[in-house]
Amino acid sequence: MKPPTALAHKGVAIEEWVDLRFYRPLGVRLARALLPTPVSADEVTLWSLMVGVVGGHLFVYADWRRNALGFALLIVSDILDSADGQLARLRGTSTRFGRTLDGIGDNLRGISIYVHLIIRLYLAGYGWAALLLGVTAGLSHSLQAAAVDFIRNAYLYVMGGAAELDLPEDLDAAAATGSGRLERFAAWVYRDYVARQVRLLPRTVRLARSLRRVAVADAFRAEYAERQGPLLPLCAWLGQNIRFALVGVTALASHPAVYLWAEASVMNVLFAVLVLWHEGNATALRGSLGEAERVYA
Repeated sequence: MKPPTALAHKGVAIEEWVDLRFYRPLGVRLARALLPTPVSADEVTLWSLMVGVVGGHLFVYADWRRNALGFALLIVSDILDSADGQLARLRGTSTRFGRTLDGIGDNLRGISIYVHLIIRLYLAGYGWAALLLGVTAGLSHSLQAAAVDFIRNAYLYVMGGAAELDLPEDLDAAAATGSGRLERFAAWVYRDYVARQVRLLPRTVRLARSLRRVAVADAFRAEYAERQGPLLPLCAWLGQNIRFALVGVTALASHPAVYLWAEASVMNVLFAVLVLWHEGNATALRGSLGEAERVYA
């Protein structure tokens, strides 16, 4: 088991600079404090959700003080979001249900931000254009986050790290054999998220299925790292840290629409580049497995 003084993150290769130097250190301090208590990682996830939803609400006001408080609450929410996973890893209690709850919390925090920005812009005179812009940005956010999450977990899976790479067939089994109704329901909800990832990155999914049937050689891992590793920094530009920073800065500057436009335009361009590049690499990598392995995919 890892000592409680260590950062219990997924892997340095996929962690963002701000996470390793800010959120993870603060999160592990909180996780260490909670380690001897009966507080569960899922309860910390719920705290993160509640704080984040309140923070998102405060962006509805055209007042820099409330916006600053909202930004601060988003940072606190992210620290809690870091602490829940680290607490689960330190205890060795990380589960798919916990990951599902964490994902639902991330989505609800995002929904709170977009809903309240839409209301703010509508009241500021944007009319129904605020709804169109906000919904477009929110859907873009959802797709981008799903792709980045899968790409990072695929990298960890191939490189032998603590991957949380789920495919639809994994969720089908969990939904059928879960220990309780809540677990089966969570698996059913999570399956829709995984299915979205499959549609976004079908070639990467085929590669992952192929790799589940063979022993991954060190040479293949080296090739994978060489091809896919350079994409990981691009993932950071579509990550939550960038979004929260943009929301806070644009709201404090009284131009929250700039964030929504950036999400719906610039970040979608980066998203398209990331997916196309990653999928092209996945095709080449799957070919390198050899004819014998590809017949199983």
